[in-house]
Amino acid sequence: MDLTISNELTGEIYGPIEVSEDMALTDLIALLQADCGFDKTKHDLYYNMDILDSNRTQSLKELGLKTDDLLLIRGKISNSIQTDAATLSDEAFIEQFRQELLNNQMLRSQLILQIPGLNDLVNDPLLFRERLGPLILQRRYGGYNTAMNPFGIPQDEYTRLMANPDDPDNKKRIAELLDQQAIDEQLRNAIEYTPEMFTQVPMLYINIEINNYPVKAFVDTGAQTTIMSTRLAKKTGLSRMIDKRFIGEARGVGTGKIIGRIHQAQVKIETQYIPCSFTVLDTDIDVLIGLDMLKRHLACVDLKENVLRIAEVETSFLSEAEIPKSFQEGLPAPTSVTTSSDKPLTPTKTSSTLPPQPGAVPALAPRTGMGPTPTGRSTAGATTATGRTFPEQTIKQLMDLGFPRDAVVKALKQTNGNAEFAASLLFQ
Repeated sequence: MDLTISNELTGEIYGPIEVSEDMALTDLIALLQADCGFDKTKHDLYYNMDILDSNRTQSLKELGLKTDDLLLIRGKISNSIQTDAATLSDEAFIEQFRQELLNNQMLRSQLILQIPGLNDLVNDPLLFRERLGPLILQRRYGGYNTAMNPFGIPQDEYTRLMANPDDPDNKKRIAELLDQQAIDEQLRNAIEYTPEMFTQVPMLYINIEINNYPVKAFVDTGAQTTIMSTRLAKKTGLSRMIDKRFIGEARGVGTGKIIGRIHQAQVKIETQYIPCSFTVLDTDIDVLIGLDMLKRHLACVDLKENVLRIAEVETSFLSEAEIPKSFQEGLPAPTSVTTSSDKPLTPTKTSSTLPPQPGAVPALAPRTGMGPTPTGRSTAGATTATGRTFPEQTIKQLMDLGFPRDAVVKALKQTNGNAEFAASLLFQ
């Protein structure tokens, strides 16, 4: 390894000096005495602001020295000065180190390779204390693995807290430190015993075919409706089958515009074909298989075998390598909507309902329940045997799809007045 020696007493710089990493420190001291004017009775040898004991027989490698490191020759410090340094407060010690860097260009040049932006930090006392203070204090108190107090905080702060632990502010700070200790302990245990918890889990995708077009479908048991993108609808030739009367706005983690609904399309999964309906959204996800289709076909998500099972036919979930990274960027998709069954059928900018025009129906999209109970709106409509009244506008919209009035009223009754589910029930 190559070492550079700087004699701060004479201003001379020696090196780089080529030495073996297995050389003992005592042998290096002897070399410096012969070539660099080092006198161990008058001088100390510094490495990273620590004095190297000239009587130690450890090798340079064992002491942590590496190639291109810098060693400093300084005059010995008297015992009184050493005592003063030991009694410095933490802030004063950090400031002393900053002043040392300001006055020692060689040391600063070495450390700047390890600490980017050191020149700016040295010129700003507050920023220097904030960024480098904890590291300097850790070295002062015996290295990274030894703390002078159980919380591992600056000793000044620990002394202040313990001087008056019943003070409300101090009590709050101590509670925070205790909580942090518990969090750190949990983190250490998790890293040691369950490291798999820190790995990313791939989402569930399967290979399917829609109109003989292969596509990777995202299986999401947390989504209430099955979704197809407008892009895929064009590729599969299903865009002409979109019923644009089912427009609206899907709301979830994000929002998306509902273009319409494809009431039925044949989906091939392995060797079987199953009918599937899609809500068409302008989204980056090609296909999202939601809970409506999974429950309809009694699908089983078997994570032990890593397969999706429908009618005893199994298809394997794709491995992480088979899932394009661009697919992950598009998640999550909006999976819930605000529909016309719980809002007046009037056009607004934020409403997901349709304007009250002939032939229009509420947007068919997932909900968080079977639908809200009817409010006290005074809207003319049909009254059932139980005294339940449904809005006439909702009944008319469903009748415009070609269903008789009694069937519409019956469907609304079965779905607790939810127009979108009533429409699904009528189409079955």
